[in-house]
Amino acid sequence: MPIERIEVFLDDAPTPVQVLKHPPFRVTYDTRTLPDGDHHLQVITHYTNGSREIKEIPFRVANTPGVLVQGLEAGKEVSGHLDLTLRVADPDIKPARDRFPGVAAVIATVVVLGAVWLFFAVTGSTNKTLEEVAPPPSKEAPASGGEQAAAGQATAGPAPAVDAALLKAGEGVFTTNCAGCHQAGGTGVPGVFPPLAGNPHLADVKHVTNTIIHGLNVGVVVNGQKYSQAMPPFGQLSDQDVAAVATYIRNSWGNKFGGVTPAEAKASR
Repeated sequence: MPIERIEVFLDDAPTPVQVLKHPPFRVTYDTRTLPDGDHHLQVITHYTNGSREIKEIPFRVANTPGVLVQGLEAGKEVSGHLDLTLRVADPDIKPARDRFPGVAAVIATVVVLGAVWLFFAVTGSTNKTLEEVAPPPSKEAPASGGEQAAAGQATAGPAPAVDAALLKAGEGVFTTNCAGCHQAGGTGVPGVFPPLAGNPHLADVKHVTNTIIHGLNVGVVVNGQKYSQAMPPFGQLSDQDVAAVATYIRNSWGNKFGGVTPAEAKASR
């Protein structure tokens, strides 16, 4: 669904700190202007049909280095002179690795929404929700003319061997190109972007490589749940990268569908 604007609010401020109307939708904010402690961002996405979506992301600011007092314990009884050592920003005092949990999720959400808006603005695709794979003809009714053609059925037998190097490389390709929509844990976004974890359609190698290279201009149904957004093509990826990311998603988050080769990726072009 096309986006009209995205408003980003900080804490309980009545006015947004940023209003984004054109892609790329990126949020920038200097947290050094905030006091250390708990805060939250609110992202309100306004769609052209009048509906809106609200997301709230709590996070903690910890910009100050902290002061370590040595020579005086809490509750200790003292007399006479005190000899204390105050250590500020000492390199031996290691700060928490994640100072701003949640901020990355905000930025990822905004970028994802922007990518969806741009895709529909360029292609003019409608939000039809169709079956990703046709139901078995022996038990289900055949797909109607407006539905997407079925992906090929996975072949029986043991899963193809997994190339460890491709699997490792695929994680990087996925993080760069796919995690914004399908999420780092492969969970997707309910009703919008389908999950990859536990997705039975990944068993079909040709369907996976075709989808990565050519995209989908319709929504899909996975495990009985409808997902409305289409997927843009990633044909600019090399055969090696397509095979790598296909191998990664088919063998992560509990999936064990086996590897994919660059030759199989090339065959889908």
